[in-house]
Amino acid sequence: MALYTPLSPEQLSQVAGRYGLAHLDKAVAEPKGSVNTNYHLWANGERFFLRLNEGKTDAEVSFEARVLRYLEEARFPAVRLVVSQDGASWVEAAGRQAMLFAFAPGEELRREQVDEASCRRMGEQFGRLHDLASGFEGERRNPYARERVAGWVAELEPDGDGDPEVAAVLPVLRDELERSAGLPGAPRGLVHGDLFLDNVHWIAGRVSAVLDWEMCCVDAFAYDLGVAVNAWCYDQRFRPELCRALLEGYRSKRKLDDDTRAALYPYARYTALRYTASRIHAFHRAELGSDRLAWKDWRRYRDRLAALRDMGEAGFRQLTGA
Repeated sequence: MALYTPLSPEQLSQVAGRYGLAHLDKAVAEPKGSVNTNYHLWANGERFFLRLNEGKTDAEVSFEARVLRYLEEARFPAVRLVVSQDGASWVEAAGRQAMLFAFAPGEELRREQVDEASCRRMGEQFGRLHDLASGFEGERRNPYARERVAGWVAELEPDGDGDPEVAAVLPVLRDELERSAGLPGAPRGLVHGDLFLDNVHWIAGRVSAVLDWEMCCVDAFAYDLGVAVNAWCYDQRFRPELCRALLEGYRSKRKLDDDTRAALYPYARYTALRYTASRIHAFHRAELGSDRLAWKDWRRYRDRLAALRDMGEAGFRQLTGA
């Protein structure tokens, strides 16, 4: 999320009107994140979240809408997509697909609040989602597959774009990119693809809403779990009790099959590579100011990747108990 395409008050009112919101009381831009343009809207006595999809095809946006409809019918706690007055999943605004979401109650967890209980709850949600995948009919290739990551790394050649810290990590990124060409085959299905702390709302210790499905796709379940281990189970180091709680929660809702278990370590390394490269691309090389883009430190994922490389597969199995 970011503010790439500012909308005027008139444009925002027009978009709100397409969704049947006749009285737009307030609109506040949300610069947090890096991918899309977002606004919080207050209208007709309710609160909503408006996303302008940046650089998305209609097919990609339609896939996300289809996923959200499927999950709503399955009573999975995904954020609710609001349809326009004519029943469409999005409307056009400034040449982009504008999607409106119901406000999701609850609070995000801060890093210091993440504990075994919350990781177990998150594991349950991953298990439920992956179990529901068998009933979902649709296909979207991972938009952040290896070719895109390779493009980001190539942009940093030959000297880290002039940054000594980026230059120092380039040999590691090249090595991991080469290794990722041989990611193991593993069971596939619907995955969220980006389930970080700020994409989950909680009420009284329970997950109230899972947000931000724009990266959902069909990929290895191990990809989703690799993202989760990196996102939820690391503060200044990987914490084995959090890793094990997450996988324990997963197993309570879905069997962790042998092929997915075997793929966890390589996918954890790949997702650490993916986020190191994407954060360098989105934040280190960003052209937007801090008032329109909330900066994230790419070195946090560099450190995760280094830890995974150092521990090796045997160390990872010991860490996770998988």
